[in-house]
Amino acid sequence: MSDQRNRINTIVALLNSNSNLSSGNLNKVKAELHQVVDVHGISPTRRRNLMKVLHSTRALDSTLNAFVEFHNIKNNAKSIGQYLSQLQKHNEQSLQNLSASERSRYQRSIADLRNKHLHTADSYPANEAEVNNIIGEMQTLISRLATL
Repeated sequence: MSDQRNRINTIVALLNSNSNLSSGNLNKVKAELHQVVDVHGISPTRRRNLMKVLHSTRALDSTLNAFVEFHNIKNNAKSIGQYLSQLQKHNEQSLQNLSASERSRYQRSIADLRNKHLHTADSYPANEAEVNNIIGEMQTLISRLATL
């Protein structure tokens, strides 16, 4: 749990220091991230882990939306995967692109797992380590956004 809390705190610090990552939604995104820590007492464990995936990826979804809007990237995205594709393929001169391998990595390690667990009946993260991996990948992606 302390690893998750540390990662959440790091993500919040990244959001606090980069206005282009939250553009007006900062408090909502931070509240969503804090839910990851707040649900720690929920039982059974599989439900708790599902809630952590839900709250963390909703925060990421809002962050990605704010980022593409801030940078005037055509924003008709409705999912994390679509945001990742836009960040790979955009033509905004003042912003680097995600590489194809980065987009693929985040698609597999965040979006695909999120979709599997949130859109499939009786699908739950295998364990706390899977949740840690998703949140860790989110932290890496948000850090990368700050350098584009």
